[in-house]
Amino acid sequence: MKSVGLITEYNPLHNGHLYHLQHAKELTGADIVIVLMSGNWVQRGLPAIVDKWQRAQAALTAGADLVFELPFYYAVQSGDIFADGAVKLLADLQVDTIVCGAEHSDTDFIALARQAPDDQGQVQFDAKNQTYASNFATALAEKSGFYLEDANDILAFSYARAILNQGLEDRLALKTIARVGASYHDETANTERIASATAIRKILSQGGDISAFTPMKNLVFKEYETELFQLLRYRLSTDGYGQLRGIYQVSEGMEYLFKQAMEQNPKDFQSFLAMIKSKRYTFARLHRVLAYILMNIKVDQMNLAMSHPYHRLLAFNDVGRSYLHENKSQFAFPTISHLDQKRAVKELNIDYKAGLVYQQIMAIPQAQDVARTPIQK
Repeated sequence: MKSVGLITEYNPLHNGHLYHLQHAKELTGADIVIVLMSGNWVQRGLPAIVDKWQRAQAALTAGADLVFELPFYYAVQSGDIFADGAVKLLADLQVDTIVCGAEHSDTDFIALARQAPDDQGQVQFDAKNQTYASNFATALAEKSGFYLEDANDILAFSYARAILNQGLEDRLALKTIARVGASYHDETANTERIASATAIRKILSQGGDISAFTPMKNLVFKEYETELFQLLRYRLSTDGYGQLRGIYQVSEGMEYLFKQAMEQNPKDFQSFLAMIKSKRYTFARLHRVLAYILMNIKVDQMNLAMSHPYHRLLAFNDVGRSYLHENKSQFAFPTISHLDQKRAVKELNIDYKAGLVYQQIMAIPQAQDVARTPIQK
């Protein structure tokens, strides 16, 4: 079976995603669409507006044949690690082609990735207080003439680089399709029934009607920042500097920045973020690090998890079942479909904790991992 893989968040799934699903299959002539979707926490380090099971169901209804979870330890990361993990999992699932959206879909991102600076770690912060991303984009532009700045272009480039770094260019193709409608971060909706996930979340939070923009018709906005901030305040108030330094990606004195800001008694999460934001740290990076602190994810725990990947099956149909039957023996990583609590704590430690915290801050009764079985169509 010819397969195409899509790397997604679906936060929420919207009409642009429907276009992506349909076009990816047409573009590649694939027999099966395999979706790798972030779980209950998305790359920006914030909780998804609806849980992974509802989003997996929506993906299945929209045309996916298999839906796997992109684990927290890959999903809630910078773009390079996010892409590297996603490509690794899709390659192990024997996917033939990855299709992603891009603002400049006529660009050969594999060729562009070949022109990347030899050692990313050597890209220096030449401009004071500039982010690594902006300095890297400048270095790449000097070599290639292409300035990497649009969100989907950056992801496409990251996937291309991951394919090259893993030596997969001869067996895993990357194709891009033009992003339709609103841009990734656009907070406004247009009249063509296409709105970004960002815009849909904003409309939903304001009590507006999103039915024209998404097939997920029963979405309800849940205010989560109050509960999230209470948990975060407790962690930052009770953990010492040494404990915080042991948390994954807490560096450059972040522990002092966070604790000193919390000691000023900010009134809410947004006030706290305003205290710690600087040009050096994007909001996404701050959100991710705060999520690691919230879940007490230590450096060794994250490294251990990333060195033991797995495929968490969320949903499938008959085509997906046939694909698994034909290809599962070729997977190097284990496929997980049923979990009891003992196995969840041992094998999905980080995702299990992420699910528990998600349950609490979103005030949902359903367990996210233990005793949950894949959705079938």
